[in-house]
Amino acid sequence: MPIGISMQSVPNYRLSAFRSFLPGERHITRVESSDILLLMLGGVLRFTEDGVPMELSRGEYYIQQHGLPQAGPVASDCPSYFYLHFGECVWSDEAPSLPRRGLFDPDALLPLLRELNNAENENAPRIIKNGLLCTILTRLFREQARSEQDILVDHMVRRLTQDLQNPPSLAELAVAFHFSENYLIRIFRDAMGTTPHAYLSAARIRKAKLLLSTSNITADRVAYECGFADYAHFYRTFRKEIGCSPREYRKELLLRKNEA
Repeated sequence: MPIGISMQSVPNYRLSAFRSFLPGERHITRVESSDILLLMLGGVLRFTEDGVPMELSRGEYYIQQHGLPQAGPVASDCPSYFYLHFGECVWSDEAPSLPRRGLFDPDALLPLLRELNNAENENAPRIIKNGLLCTILTRLFREQARSEQDILVDHMVRRLTQDLQNPPSLAELAVAFHFSENYLIRIFRDAMGTTPHAYLSAARIRKAKLLLSTSNITADRVAYECGFADYAHFYRTFRKEIGCSPREYRKELLLRKNEA
């Protein structure tokens, strides 16, 4: 089976849209004449292609190949994604080509997807929509030029810091990314010089310093906003990292401000 689509060919845009599944919904059974780029934004999409089981989650893309039967023998887990039908591309085993499956940054690509969605809804000229398609494929191609480990670490950082009050556990990250916990710790340490746990703690301290210096909320509230279990835990961690208590840190900032 070819590894991906040649970046030497120019695909022809056909249609695109955002899509989400209801609970218990399954992928349809079909054989498409278009190649279909799936860009996962949330949930889990499950289907088979030519009898091979596939499971995609947020931050993964996949290109369904025209002429291959696709089906949904099992229910998906409320996936949300952007799909993009195109034709006249060349499937190839040779570089430069975009692999049929890979990782991408949903937050970075979302504005471009919305722009294409608006162009589709407004029936913009085909050359505009085809240009946006080529831009999306180019973004994906350049993203894959980075090592898979670098991309994976970027996704881990984003997951760890997007909600400091309820960050995913290492076990949850392992399930989400389909790698062992030990592997995730190793590649994270190689890239960031620290463990995921230590990185999360440092991110909480950075946010705490920001809140203490730019807001009037209580230190107890700062602890809550930054995801610490209680003020005592916050106090111990902050004092260990910064060398003073949160209240002392805020008091020193106020003194410096008054002296300036």
